[in-house]
Amino acid sequence: MKASTFGLFGTGAHPTVRKWAVWLLRLSIGSLFIASGFAKTIDIWGFVFKIEEYLSVWEMPEPRSLVLTVAIALAGAELVLGLMLATGSYRRCAVWLMIAFMTVMLPLTAYIWIKNPVSDCGCFGDMIILSNSATFWKNVLITAGLLYLALTNDKVKGLYHAYSQWILAVGAALYAGALSLTGYSIQPLLDFRSFPVGIPVITDSDDDEEDDTFEFIYEKEGHEQTFTADALPDSTWTFVDRRRLSGHDSDRTELVVYDESGENVTDEAIATEGSQIIIVVPQGERADVSYTYLINELQRTIEQQGGSLIELASFSSDDEMSAWKDLSMATYPIYSAESTVLKELSRGDMSAVMLVDGHIRWKRTLGSIDTEQVAFRSGQQAPDLSRLLNLPLHKWLLYLTLGLAGLYIIVYAIDRSTLLIKLIEKKRALKQKHKDKK
Repeated sequence: MKASTFGLFGTGAHPTVRKWAVWLLRLSIGSLFIASGFAKTIDIWGFVFKIEEYLSVWEMPEPRSLVLTVAIALAGAELVLGLMLATGSYRRCAVWLMIAFMTVMLPLTAYIWIKNPVSDCGCFGDMIILSNSATFWKNVLITAGLLYLALTNDKVKGLYHAYSQWILAVGAALYAGALSLTGYSIQPLLDFRSFPVGIPVITDSDDDEEDDTFEFIYEKEGHEQTFTADALPDSTWTFVDRRRLSGHDSDRTELVVYDESGENVTDEAIATEGSQIIIVVPQGERADVSYTYLINELQRTIEQQGGSLIELASFSSDDEMSAWKDLSMATYPIYSAESTVLKELSRGDMSAVMLVDGHIRWKRTLGSIDTEQVAFRSGQQAPDLSRLLNLPLHKWLLYLTLGLAGLYIIVYAIDRSTLLIKLIEKKRALKQKHKDKK
């Protein structure tokens, strides 16, 4: 390819101009990969659900373990490659791996834009929602930038010496792994969904408000359609969201709870005063009866403190719901809610959400709760669950991020100090050589 093809910025450009062009692309493309990888690793459950949504559309169901492994690997790779490119590390390898990545993503996003099998590609998780067309053109620009860097990136030095770059890659991989595994086993360390900790789980509503004040959005084969309460679609459609009519529109997804007869009992089921634990089961087929004992202990403990426990579940049929009630031998009420909303409320196949005066205090997967922690003997005081199980997840994220940033700063300082020592030694050698000549 001729140098003139790149004219002002290419291989034949002035070194200073080329340097600025390379660094601009490194930082911009690297930042996009970092943001995309971070959004996925911070909420790996959301990425798992998105992959399963794709597989469902393509009728290619795969085991959850395989989907989880692929999700962690892809999200971590995006984050690591973004950091490597942004710092100018592994100048050839990082760029070509990104190009290989885009050879898959570019045609995939073109297909999604044209066929519209899903409402959004999930490139930035719930952190940033882009239209399918915007996602495609973003990837076109990224690919063009990477092709330019494939010819010029190795001609502009990075921030770190080659011998220390492996430390940066390992540190970034460990950071991504820590975010993913913590988010999967407990809850995402940062919540971009409609129900973050600290807000009321249901919005205020008038007592005389009926379902006809809402419009209901359902999706089928990538096509979204709005329905009214008296004309809801059949079971082949998937519920997406519920929005207020008459000027009361809101971007926040609303939780609606139904009883066995299909009546809206949200106001009766969700406690707005005192303490309450909600057991969340977004996919009934994945409900695990082995958690029954833990749920019973949580119920016993919360009721000892004057609170209550309910379960919100989504099953594909009333028969499956009845079978689950019999199998779990629940003495607490079990209500139904839309699977999509429950996935937003809390991550995990089975999880618990603690409410205090209607506001979310904490969320945990049931697998992250030790039964011995919440159990107590007769005559003993019940543990305060609002404090005992409330983990400072946002602080964990801060510590992990500061740790990664500290690693990069320390390695950079060592790199620069080594260079300084070499310059000092070279200067001394020149002085000594000058003296010897005299």
